[in-house]
Amino acid sequence: MKSKLLLVFFLWLLNLISIDSATTKPINIYVDYCVYRKSNTENIVEIYYGFLDTALTYRKQGNQFTAELFMQLKFFVGDSLVDSYEWNVFHQKEKIDSNEEFQSLLVGQKNIQIESGRNLKFSLFCVDTKDSTKRFYRTFEVENISFGRNNIEISDIQFAQMIERADTSVIPWQNEFLKGKYYVIPNPTKEVIGSSPRLYTYFEYYLPKSYLSKQLKIEYRIYDALKEEALYKFKNVKVISTEQFDIDGFALDALPSGMYYFETAICDLSGTILSKSKSKKFYLFNPDIPPKPIQHYTESDLFAKSVFATLSDSAVQIEFEKAKYIASDYEKELFQKLTSLDGKRRFLFQFWRRRNPDTNLVYNKAYDEFVQKINYANRFFSVGNQIEGWKTDRGRVLIQYGEPTNREFYPREGNRRSYEVWFYSELYGGAYFYFVDLLGNGNYILVHSTAMNEISNENWYTDFVTGTNTERIQKMLLIR
Repeated sequence: MKSKLLLVFFLWLLNLISIDSATTKPINIYVDYCVYRKSNTENIVEIYYGFLDTALTYRKQGNQFTAELFMQLKFFVGDSLVDSYEWNVFHQKEKIDSNEEFQSLLVGQKNIQIESGRNLKFSLFCVDTKDSTKRFYRTFEVENISFGRNNIEISDIQFAQMIERADTSVIPWQNEFLKGKYYVIPNPTKEVIGSSPRLYTYFEYYLPKSYLSKQLKIEYRIYDALKEEALYKFKNVKVISTEQFDIDGFALDALPSGMYYFETAICDLSGTILSKSKSKKFYLFNPDIPPKPIQHYTESDLFAKSVFATLSDSAVQIEFEKAKYIASDYEKELFQKLTSLDGKRRFLFQFWRRRNPDTNLVYNKAYDEFVQKINYANRFFSVGNQIEGWKTDRGRVLIQYGEPTNREFYPREGNRRSYEVWFYSELYGGAYFYFVDLLGNGNYILVHSTAMNEISNENWYTDFVTGTNTERIQKMLLIR
């Protein structure tokens, strides 16, 4: 009993220590989540996780090799911890084989019931109990929307490895996988692999009572990386309840390997869209069909097809304000000298064309990833209606440096303000960013960083997390 308590304390202590890139070996944990409606005021948030069994350290016990992963999942609403789970994942092998062909993906799921419309985030901490240098820590924002009752609404889309009826299943799946009469085995990797690849999906849709007994059409579309339609399918359904779910599988053996997007829509029988899902990205790896060569265009064609060709003067200015985070001093100066709208449009086109990995394609990967960062920042970092997320410090750092390797969240506790620690393993050999919610309004201010050309204050914790010097705090707010 004493040794077990010591282990729990040791793991807790590890959770408090910032990750040191020189001594840790990150474990690759795949994480995904979906939000479903529970009632008028509550949602169910499902967290899916997975990792390869070869990522763990094995020790021989008798005739078996055993591995164990400690996992800790915490849910936060604003700065308050609302729920926490701790558990251990055990795995056994008869022999150790590093051959990638024999890797297994171990998956799990945790669910939480939460008030809808609340700002929600969760953190996942993992440590290999056989080798404590193997760790994982990430914080994730959740778009915990309020599903309306007056219109048709579609939940998040879950990708699954497989879906099977519970009454015929011979595998004792965990209860969290059970949805109605089906086991939906999550696929947190969002990867579909094989010579006969098949994408399995699950989602729910919610309808007003006025649609009861009516016929509707569900449309499914898969788009390739250029946002061109690669697959279309539909089916008619009868509305028998105000809450229904849909499961389906899509044969992808005719599609080349690459990145794709899945979307679904609820339509009336004439094809009018009544509700449309969010787009969800997945990756297809088919060893029999390599990525398809993509058609190339002239520069004039590319500009005419680009989003910049028709931007208004105000939209052009906003686009450049966003792009300034990654623009050089020369580019900023050049844009300010432009007077014509067409010149500014072409400047933005060339700005992103120079950053595109392939300048002959209609699809601009660099710009698409930039827009995704802007949208993410606006969804999760905005401060009410006062500050858009891309204008905040966290938004700027995300846009400028990308997604952090690790992101840690520390809620408000006593006289300690809430703060976040972002770590970038590939930036300057390892760089940290420290953000503090100085006013308690959800606007996290960057108060210290170890990265070059960023604000530096080694006393950031005592000055701003536990500090009470109002003048110092106000000064920090003014310079941001």
